[in-house]
Amino acid sequence: MSAAARDPGGEGGETLIELLVTIVILGLAGVAVMAGLELSVKTSDLGRKQANGGSYVRSLAEAIQDAANTSGGYKSCAAANAYLSSAVKNAAGLPAGYTATQTAAVVYNGTAWASCGTDDGSQRLTLNVTSPGAGSHQASESLTVIIRKPCSGSLPSPC
Repeated sequence: MSAAARDPGGEGGETLIELLVTIVILGLAGVAVMAGLELSVKTSDLGRKQANGGSYVRSLAEAIQDAANTSGGYKSCAAANAYLSSAVKNAAGLPAGYTATQTAAVVYNGTAWASCGTDDGSQRLTLNVTSPGAGSHQASESLTVIIRKPCSGSLPSPC
């Protein structure tokens, strides 16, 4: 069959079905690209919040240690959040919207960590910093630290 018999008007073109299939395929590709972009933005946001939370929880630990090293700053058998004064939070540079918590201290009794009975000068605390947001838009970072009572005697036995 000759070309003239197949296309008598000489006008080549696509059928309506071919155009609809093409539009659907392009639409699905566009939706997939947009979903990928949205996921990358959310993941980047959460990664940034986790990195900031990790930095803030380490700064908080340093501020608590600095406060414990000052005269009267060590809190024997510290209760939950006992070290988290506004001065400590300010020294740590904790921004508005971020929340910080501290567990009650456990002490080392010579063989193991136990609930506070007699505090001999070593406490284990768990610090937690949570970013603003809710659900999957929120990051929480924890750090366990050991706080030691400062020594103030002379050698050979300063403590």
